[in-house]
Amino acid sequence: MTTDTPATGDEENTAANDGPRDHPVAEEKSSPDPGEAAAPAPAEQPGRSPAPDPSGPGRGDTRNRMDQLRASGAKPDPGDSGGKDESWRHADDPLRGGTGPDPVFSNVGQTVYGDHAVLINIQLPDGRRITLLRSQRTRAELLETDHTSVMVDGFGDALKRLRDKRVVVLRGGVGTGRRTTAELMLRHVVGLDRVVGIEDPEVTLTQLARQEGLLLKDHGTVLELPASEAVTIGTLRAFELLARTDSAYVVILDGHGYTADPTLTQHTVDYTPPPPENVLRRHLRRLLLRQRGCAGNCAACIGDCWGEFIERCVAHDGIATELAAHPRPRQTVELAQSLAGWSGVDEELGIALGGLRRRRRDVVARLLKQDSAEKALEDPQAAPRRQAFQIAYAALHDLPLADVFDASELLLGILQAVESGAERPLRVVFDGGVDQMLHAWGGESPLAAAETGEQPRRARLADPRLLFDVLDVVWHDFDGVRLPLLVWLEELVFTRRDEVRRRAAQITGWLATYDFDEVCNGMLRQWAADERGTGRQAAAWALHVAAYDDRLVARIQGRVLGWVRSANPMLHDTAARVYSTRIGRLAPADTLRELRTLASRDDLNGSASVARALTDLYPVAPEETWRTLVDWNDEKLHRLRVHAARGMTLLGRLAGRAPHEGWPLLLTAVEGFTPEPTELAGLWRGALGDPTTAPRAWKLLHAWLQLADEGPVLADEGPVLADEDPVLGDQLVALFSEVFVGRLVGRSRFYLRDWSRQSATARRLLAPPGIAAVGGATTAPSQPT
Repeated sequence: MTTDTPATGDEENTAANDGPRDHPVAEEKSSPDPGEAAAPAPAEQPGRSPAPDPSGPGRGDTRNRMDQLRASGAKPDPGDSGGKDESWRHADDPLRGGTGPDPVFSNVGQTVYGDHAVLINIQLPDGRRITLLRSQRTRAELLETDHTSVMVDGFGDALKRLRDKRVVVLRGGVGTGRRTTAELMLRHVVGLDRVVGIEDPEVTLTQLARQEGLLLKDHGTVLELPASEAVTIGTLRAFELLARTDSAYVVILDGHGYTADPTLTQHTVDYTPPPPENVLRRHLRRLLLRQRGCAGNCAACIGDCWGEFIERCVAHDGIATELAAHPRPRQTVELAQSLAGWSGVDEELGIALGGLRRRRRDVVARLLKQDSAEKALEDPQAAPRRQAFQIAYAALHDLPLADVFDASELLLGILQAVESGAERPLRVVFDGGVDQMLHAWGGESPLAAAETGEQPRRARLADPRLLFDVLDVVWHDFDGVRLPLLVWLEELVFTRRDEVRRRAAQITGWLATYDFDEVCNGMLRQWAADERGTGRQAAAWALHVAAYDDRLVARIQGRVLGWVRSANPMLHDTAARVYSTRIGRLAPADTLRELRTLASRDDLNGSASVARALTDLYPVAPEETWRTLVDWNDEKLHRLRVHAARGMTLLGRLAGRAPHEGWPLLLTAVEGFTPEPTELAGLWRGALGDPTTAPRAWKLLHAWLQLADEGPVLADEGPVLADEDPVLGDQLVALFSEVFVGRLVGRSRFYLRDWSRQSATARRLLAPPGIAAVGGATTAPSQPT
């Protein structure tokens, strides 16, 4: 989960006009089209905060809200508006590639962590400290890997490239066995006891490449590339320099797809997972050897029967089906562990295979149901508090413990209100702490992962899949907890910070896959009609998750289509937000057709939700989305032109892909499609000339010019300044020479003269054959009209 900027109000998707920084200017409403009646004022007004309706969602009245949920067919009762306009919140963030602080790190020490690990403490430029865990693979672990691993195709070539380059990128999917292959490569190069790994880094590799002391001398290191980062040749060269200095070797695990950047080819190795049948054979033989079992009723078994048993397992239809459904090496290892205890009787195979999922679920069920009579006598709320904390801990996996404590306290109060009507139960101040809350039989916790010393501390599940098992147990094993659980998620959506809100909405969407009618009729329909943007966005997040269940896609599409056809402006906005999720990307043509219907209505004049949906649809269907923007820009209906301009300005903030990471996305190819310069110029003219979108468009234009002047290499942590990019500068001069025509000439001259003191590209646009040739270049700058 990414961290969003904390919301300062409820509404998140309403567009606002940019005025001067010192004097914000409210966005001008789209002028009514000829022949149309004036639209009523929007219901949601910044600054208005009437007394809330205590019976609406997220209002804190637990018992009344649960009564409403029981009557799931009741009409929604929207809550009051209250927040200011926040729809452009993310768009106001600096353009990726703009100037920013130099991301230099200082190593502030290392701490021994266990027998084979070291915590590396790093201080960020803003004063925050993060901790990396560098663990060393033991000789025994690598020897065991040798016994169980399957040699992949091209291993010898990859090994040769690692010896030559010292740094290679192993490109393959997560969970495919790529880490095991990387460790074996390093084991062959540096030896058995010199392989280390950096676990779960919270910083990008671009930043780590500049960190002294990261690599151990004469050791091999495995690093995993974050999902949001694309590897660049600059990062590889920085690591190569570090590796040669320390006589070290590095294997970077990259889960991205194929890249067309030719400079990365010499460092890249494409990883192909081994056939799952071979992985099953290898691990099953090793397990049978360990337990010294007989698979064929031999009089004096020496292992000759194992081969026949293994081949029988591989050829068995039931096992082949399980292997095809879960082909990843880690899942195949679990399958081998189940088969190692199979008697070989077909009637007992279901029992052996059924234990894979049931084993995890049973562990969770016993954890939630366990109780201590002695503790119950000392503190009657001990068991409910522990259960509430365990549910919150699993639900907020990877979020700070402070959020877990707050959410568990809220859930405990709701459960207590259901049982006794008291909102604030009595409790002890000092309980057993986190370890006691997650304590299970045998002294171990099946929920929590090992503590890494990170700050702030976060909820870490030992296996993230346990979240779904916890939800399954709570929803299906405790009938009385269903409504309190839904009310708890609703309170989290409407009253907590953004990360928690998103997670609560996503969990609600997952619960909808268990009982769609109960969750959708009782909660999501009311969220979708709520006057608060928080509720409408939560409904979109929830339906995005529910849409991963193929059985529900058609039902969700039907409901959203009904919202488009309704007369409720709030449902219109929610429908646009839903089309910005997986639902919209599943059928781009249908989505674009319905977005035009929404954009044609006057109740979304001040909303950016339609433009955001177009922005999210562009990477999936770039040509169709671009044609929609161009067509809308030529429409007579003013509001369609405004939505097209908004969509263009939001797309203009996106960074291009390799090999043009430092360019705007609209100047690069996406899925083989690049916008025509003349059409792009037309959209720029519409955005710059319309008073509704002009302030943001001029600000975006300035950011594009800075990209050419500073030549940044875009990365998650900010820009890394390089030399000026003359190719990008030439393209921008050619583009904006077509844009600055007619009434934009005087206005552009005003802005360009102001920017020309720092921008070489702006000076080029002022000089002939730029716009300065029109009307003379020596006159005083004209004020914008």
